[in-house]
Amino acid sequence: MDPVTCPFCNPIAEDMVRKNDLCYAMWDRFPVSRGHMLIIPFRHTADFFSLTPEEREAILALMPSCKEVIEENFSPAGYNIGFNIGEAAGQTVMHCHCHMIPRYKGDVRKPRGGVRGVIPERQEY
Repeated sequence: MDPVTCPFCNPIAEDMVRKNDLCYAMWDRFPVSRGHMLIIPFRHTADFFSLTPEEREAILALMPSCKEVIEENFSPAGYNIGFNIGEAAGQTVMHCHCHMIPRYKGDVRKPRGGVRGVIPERQEY
């Protein structure tokens, strides 16, 4: 995917919920839960491991204000935060993005194991 066809390059100002110099946050267009937000570097780069140290810091720096917006609007009970890196891990847009997924009591039958649930038979331990 190149920057011309990438859905995360050239963001529309009104889609940006929060931003800083190196990244921006927007609501996920295909949310896993109410309030699912993405934090995306402005620079087109494939994944977390291709980010500069400054871009990594910028993503982390934006998380608290994203959490404030999510909490004001949705009042979740918890969060899953992470990156999908590569097609085998479920990455579909090859522009780095961090998922902030709000979680709610009762949203799944057994939440124990959290992100381990990407491989369902390994979630419980």
